[in-house]
Amino acid sequence: MPIAMPVPVTMVGRIDECLLLSYRVASEAVEHLVPKPLELVTHKGFAFFNIVVCHIDRMRPRGVPAWGGVSYHHVAYRLMVRAQRGDGTAFRGLYFLRSDADSGLVSLGGNLASEFRFNVAEVSLGMHDGVVSAAVRSRDGVGDASLEVDTGCSPELREDSIFETMELARSVLKYAPMGLAPRGDRRVALAEVFRDELDWDERVVGVSDARWAFFDSIGESLGIEPPVLELATRVAPIDYRWRLGRTERVAG
Repeated sequence: MPIAMPVPVTMVGRIDECLLLSYRVASEAVEHLVPKPLELVTHKGFAFFNIVVCHIDRMRPRGVPAWGGVSYHHVAYRLMVRAQRGDGTAFRGLYFLRSDADSGLVSLGGNLASEFRFNVAEVSLGMHDGVVSAAVRSRDGVGDASLEVDTGCSPELREDSIFETMELARSVLKYAPMGLAPRGDRRVALAEVFRDELDWDERVVGVSDARWAFFDSIGESLGIEPPVLELATRVAPIDYRWRLGRTERVAG
């Protein structure tokens, strides 16, 4: 359980490599993974995992010079969720099920300040001849992963996609820059992301290989079919701010 912060803390850094992958899964198979008052974001009876594979350059508390930052790789498994305020308006975010990072300092601090559920792992991420490759070796094996992404592919939906158009897929699966975690029945903790939307450049890429031990693990325990990839994108380098420690009251 994270410690309660007397005031929110803002971290700054730059994401200089980032892949986002959205997988569909039958909503009834995973709805119990999301605690109230959060609810799954669904479309045609499916919920969505959002996986991020990224490298963060020199993350540090706001006001600390860049040389004092920590650079690390981060792989996280999230479900797309929503919460409803008392006035009836809703907001979307991501509920973290697991994170893997190749920094013990980040993992320790992240678990104290957030509910990202960090684990220490070996993570590699690089590009060669237009192909971005990633590999993860975790201590418990659950976070083991391998990924190859072709940045030169044409953006097309898979034949069995539940979306009629790429525009609809990108709209429904749009990355919600906020982590949400319950704080009792009527409050949620926020992990807020701030960025210059004019600099947000996200392009569809092709996935030639993707293996996630995390999916194998939950599939065995839940008895569900493997989640199906719907959309993968690569994000251009961008400066980020993360604010941790704020909560918001929501409807129970």
